[in-house]
Amino acid sequence: MGNNYDSHRASELDRYLVEFAQLLRTVGLKISPSEISDATEGLALIGLVDREKVEAVLQATLVKNVQHISAFQEAFRAYFASLEQKEAWQKEAAHKTSQWNEQIEKTYQDLRFQDNELEISDDQRAVYANLPEKDKQRLRDFLEKSSKGTRSGVPVDHTYQPMVERVLRGSLEYWRKKLNEDDPILSPGSSDGVLSEVERALRDREVEVLSRDLKKISPEEWPEVIRLIRRLSQRLASQVTRRYRAARRRGGLDMRSTLRKNLRYGGVLVDRSYRSRRKGRPRIVLLCDISGSMLKYTEFIWQFVYGLSSVVSGIKTFAFGEALIPLTGKFRKGQTFEVMVKEALSISGKEWGGGTNLASALETLQKKYPDTFNKQTLLLIVSDAQTLEGDKAATLLGEVQRHVRQVLWLNTLPERRWSETPYVKAFLPFCQMYECYTLGHLSQILNKQF
Repeated sequence: MGNNYDSHRASELDRYLVEFAQLLRTVGLKISPSEISDATEGLALIGLVDREKVEAVLQATLVKNVQHISAFQEAFRAYFASLEQKEAWQKEAAHKTSQWNEQIEKTYQDLRFQDNELEISDDQRAVYANLPEKDKQRLRDFLEKSSKGTRSGVPVDHTYQPMVERVLRGSLEYWRKKLNEDDPILSPGSSDGVLSEVERALRDREVEVLSRDLKKISPEEWPEVIRLIRRLSQRLASQVTRRYRAARRRGGLDMRSTLRKNLRYGGVLVDRSYRSRRKGRPRIVLLCDISGSMLKYTEFIWQFVYGLSSVVSGIKTFAFGEALIPLTGKFRKGQTFEVMVKEALSISGKEWGGGTNLASALETLQKKYPDTFNKQTLLLIVSDAQTLEGDKAATLLGEVQRHVRQVLWLNTLPERRWSETPYVKAFLPFCQMYECYTLGHLSQILNKQF
């Protein structure tokens, strides 16, 4: 009897562990059968009485990357919650899923041309469902006018539907980017209550980290910050090449220009405008301040540089304090972040901290690296603008600005304090300056500029 009971407990434990591992896989962790076996052996040794010890054993055996600790913690909390709490989450998830399905179903009624259903993807319908009502109404008005429009006095027929669909898809893609959704917009949560709660908690964690001043981030939270920085770096890498220009030759349909030109026809797409990709890929030059006044944000700067360098080929990277420090090519795969930084700084004999001289850095760039700047260059400066020889630096920045596509300045001081910095006013005519001391700021800047 005792053996049967022990076997039943063991099989129950195995089932729970497999379910928990599946939850972890769903939120991004990679769990192998051998690791589940290790977790089983660990729990057999310590028992199941002490919740903290159980969590510690499972984290030690199932988590291989520090960036996944937060996901593990939320999954553990939700999976091992009380039955009453799980039932409440399940009820809430079912309600949200039902509401979402109703919204998607309504898109089939709203998005029609002459009472015909339009061929748009589920992702595009999800974008429409997430729009504010006034913007939904604008799209419905466009479809209604297009349905009732005429060309040369003759009412349009169903043959115009493919053209209307292309315009609508372009509009929804525009809104997807404006809503800052890199991935497809899915249901507000899983229909599974526990998974839905884990997803909600992880979203809340991310929002909180994005909005916090980076100098207040604790060491335990840096893995999450690094993950977000890498994601933002990848977004910049993909977005910076997606700039368009007007074109006479046929290319991609310029939806906004087309709509403006055809308002006089009641929305019927008689005249079309096209666009093509801008020739030449932008060359990114990073110029990062590592002076004493920037020490609070040094880790943020370097993680951004490292993340961007790992996803953008041909990027040129420089640091500056009292002098310019070339770093291009110093970021190599297979090395830890700390080793990369130490090796890069050892070249110049410089260390973290010290003074700031942007004028010296720009002057050195122009003299020693004359091919750095051209009309394809995006110069990205990360600094609090507290520098020696500020007037000279402003003059040199003006010269640089005339030879590059754009100068973006990420200022780690809050904008309300820019008036305290003597030379910010002198720099502003030659760059687009943004306050950038949180990851949320960085995300917003990427959305505005790219």
